[in-house]
Amino acid sequence: MTPAEITNWNEAACVGVVSLTGLVLSGLLAVPVPASGQTESSHPATFSKDVAPILQRSCESCHRAGGGAPMALVSYAEVRPWARAIKARTAAREMPPWFVDKNIGIQRFKDDPSLSDAEIAAIGAWADAGAPQGDPADLPPPRQWPAAGGWSIGTPDLVISSPVSTVEALAPDWYGMVNPPSPTGLTKDRWIKAVEIKEVIVDDDGNEVVPAVAAAAAGGAARADLNRSVVHHSVINARRNSAPEDDVHPNSGGESAAAERDLSLFGIVHELGQNATVFPDYVGVMLPGDSVLTYTNIHLHSIGERVHVRVDTAFKFHPEGYEPKYVQTSGAQSGGFELELDIPGGDANVFRDGFFRVTSPMILMTFEPHLHSSGKRMCIEAIYPNNMREMLNCADYNHNWVKVYVYEDDAAPLLPAGTVLHLLAWYDNSPSNPRVSDPRNWKGWGNRSIDDMFYHLPRMIFLTEEQFEEEVAARETPPLFAATQNQQ
Repeated sequence: MTPAEITNWNEAACVGVVSLTGLVLSGLLAVPVPASGQTESSHPATFSKDVAPILQRSCESCHRAGGGAPMALVSYAEVRPWARAIKARTAAREMPPWFVDKNIGIQRFKDDPSLSDAEIAAIGAWADAGAPQGDPADLPPPRQWPAAGGWSIGTPDLVISSPVSTVEALAPDWYGMVNPPSPTGLTKDRWIKAVEIKEVIVDDDGNEVVPAVAAAAAGGAARADLNRSVVHHSVINARRNSAPEDDVHPNSGGESAAAERDLSLFGIVHELGQNATVFPDYVGVMLPGDSVLTYTNIHLHSIGERVHVRVDTAFKFHPEGYEPKYVQTSGAQSGGFELELDIPGGDANVFRDGFFRVTSPMILMTFEPHLHSSGKRMCIEAIYPNNMREMLNCADYNHNWVKVYVYEDDAAPLLPAGTVLHLLAWYDNSPSNPRVSDPRNWKGWGNRSIDDMFYHLPRMIFLTEEQFEEEVAARETPPLFAATQNQQ
């Protein structure tokens, strides 16, 4: 099935389950497009009044000094030369990188940088009018960003570095475990508020450097060939020193020798293009005392020069004494494909699907497609025990920007036990996909980025049946009524 066919099928067959997701599907509101050079409020579009606020909210996190994007887009002098390109990329919804389909499924996500139709129209009107600066007095106050090399989560409470790996100038994709594990140095268990992960390039003496290839990319070189970063993704897990070494976190895709697992232990799949992770206050993720961080399935790319690379993981903790309502875990949902994945060479629209059964009630906290370089698009549909169906989300996929879509707390899908998640994916293994190294070749399941995968990698909260019923009741209670009840 093509994406268009899925859209039509979804509109005809899916039933929104309001009591589970809190989602009300409605018709799209038409947004009038202003005449050239005008905004909705009928004043001439200018950088200072109309464009700068949009760039601050949705673009500056990357497009600033030290932000990692090819150019800064902060001052008028920096933005003006790119006016036509900004119009084109935003109109195509290629920038900012946010690929969730806006016509299907849940639309309420945290830290959503995507632009409204009105904002895209304002940028287009400004560019068409010659990109005027306007009155500098209309500029919003400048945003304060961390210095180059700083952390967006603020000053970390703890930073842990992985061992250093060396990647040769010309080498195949490397994947595997990096040893030895890194001690956390903690003496007691701590609940994590936020975590941020960075790739760090160092010289022979361990001093941080900027590799020549990355510096060239920052100056505007192409990045679609996956050579922008050395580390594409890394599976990072916490393990108590007292636990057996084969007691792996569900993130790694392996099976534990232990009969029971502490699902609260920290584990994350860091991927190129991700921002920091901030956990909700009611959710507990633990970095235990007397523990280590392990680095399994790190994927490294050659970037054309010999480099030494490590991964730094920064943590912010809740105050001591904090106790969460729930614990959160994460895992890999493959849809049962794995080694059976079959992607012919030269085909621009290969469709595959699979199924994953939910065996206990859960809150699905995130939507996270994980394909590889030929990945094009992924959808996730919930088939509930009563046979009602709901397309939760669809998103395009770009292996240079592996996004994690975090649902707003009251929009995160509530899935009863017995739900079947239908996973749907499309692949482009043709010359039209710049991330495919040789589109003549057949592709199957594999750990290299030039191979492919089919995973959904959500963060989840497992519930008891009683907790599930409580969460459903909370979704059905009008907020004003709930607030009144709390005051009595």
